[in-house]
Order: sequence, then C-alpha cells, then structure tokens
Amino acid sequence: MKPEERAMQNLEQIRAENALVATGHKPPPNSSQRVAPVEEKAVTKLPAMIVNNGLLAAAAFARDKDPKLRNAMDAVAQHLADRRIGRLSAQSTSTDALIAELASSPSENLRLASEEALAYLSFLKRFAVKSDREN
Repeated sequence: MKPEERAMQNLEQIRAENALVATGHKPPPNSSQRVAPVEEKAVTKLPAMIVNNGLLAAAAFARDKDPKLRNAMDAVAQHLADRRIGRLSAQSTSTDALIAELASSPSENLRLASEEALAYLSFLKRFAVKSDREN
C-alpha cells in the first residue's frame, strides 16, 4: 500500500480530488471513470436547480435537456458513488443510476446525497473547464 493511500483524507480533500478528475486536471485513478471534462457553465446551473427543485428533479432535467448538464450530473453521481463518500452504491456512477437508486431510497439518503452534491459542486465549479466565451 502506498503511503498516500494510508493517510486519511478529509471530505474537502476528497471533493477536490474528485473535482480535479472530473474536470480533466488529474487522471482518473481507474479506467472505469469518465474523462470528458466538465464545463463551468453547466456546473453553475446545478446548485440552484438542486436547491429549488431537489436532486432527483435536477438530475432528471440534466439527463433529458442538455448533454453538458448530464456530463456535470454524471460527475456528481461518480462523486456520490466514491467509496470514501458512500452516498450511492459503487455501481451508481451515472445520472440514470443516481435517479434509480435515490428514487427507491429512504428520504434520509436523498437528503444526505443532496447535501453532499451541493458541497461537491462548489469544488467542481472552481475546477471546471471555462467555455470558449469565458477564456
């Protein structure tokens, strides 16, 4: 085991690491994770959508309306499924899987997943790739 794997990370470190991977600033630890970078414009919309409509409604909207939003929501699902976070099962790394799992979970699980998603999105927004207009 590598020394850095033995050291305990706090939630902020885990959120930052996952955001760096999701935005393409750091290579994924394994090949099962997505490498398409998340764009800032998509990420900035998600927190308000989650607060106003809930995580499930925001995920459903992201899934159906905009591929960039879906990409950002997939990053949220991957973060929530991270074994160190544990808000979703390890297999629920897509928007569709997030919706399916949380729709059938107790409301407490949905509440905790929503809180963690909002905390993660604050990191994801900081590391997200700027769109052409913003560069």
